[in-house]
Amino acid sequence: MRFLYKILTVIVLMVTDTFLASAQIINIDKIDTTAYQKKAIWNGIAASGIEIDKEKATLFDGTSNLDISLQKYKELFILSASDRFTYDGTTSFLNTGYVHLRWRHDYKSQLHTESFVQYQWDENRGMIHRYLGGANLRYNFWHRQEWEMTFATGLFYEDELWDYRAVDSAKIPPNPTPQHSYKIRSNTYMKWEGSPTKTSNISIIIFYQAPFTDFLNPRISMNVNFSVDVSKHFALGLTFSGLYDAKPVVPIPHFYYSLANTLTFKFGS
Repeated sequence: MRFLYKILTVIVLMVTDTFLASAQIINIDKIDTTAYQKKAIWNGIAASGIEIDKEKATLFDGTSNLDISLQKYKELFILSASDRFTYDGTTSFLNTGYVHLRWRHDYKSQLHTESFVQYQWDENRGMIHRYLGGANLRYNFWHRQEWEMTFATGLFYEDELWDYRAVDSAKIPPNPTPQHSYKIRSNTYMKWEGSPTKTSNISIIIFYQAPFTDFLNPRISMNVNFSVDVSKHFALGLTFSGLYDAKPVVPIPHFYYSLANTLTFKFGS
């Protein structure tokens, strides 16, 4: 029966992949309530998959993701990276990705600090680059080791450079030049994660990021990730990611989403 259940679950996941989307989620960043270990502990997740994005047109993507964590007593370091190539059905290939490094000090405490830096690019939407660095105060809560709730708030500095490749031709100004944006933004997020069954996991995270000078015109994003273990080291995953930008740097659509399913390989010490 268990084997049949896994097979049916896999079929359901493969059929429903168009309803969920790819997300910039650090899958390895989970709450750990066990005792601190002085020995260094490595863990990792590698995933690849096919995605469908919808903005101005329907795009088909191939993607790869890598999350690696290092736990050393009270310190937790997480490196997360993603790269995606996009094909629009004709001859256009685009490239999207990010590299994210996070440090959580005293990370088993319910209340602790986390710092992060990130480099990001998204040719689909005209983002040439995005650099950011910041820090949060993070609160973690576990309920009977079955599900977790995380709340964090802080700020970060971002440097963005955009061009007009994703802008409707009627909205492109004469002699367009890349637009540079520098901002300090608030950074608030909530995350819920739990296991509906012994072999499945779901996480939901919502971000609210806004300039302090224009707090009611934020970037709001929501990420949903669902995975099912099919063996000790492999899992099938489905993800949803939606982004609403109240004031984009260039006049692109305010709402953006992406769809994906992935095959994940887990490894660690």
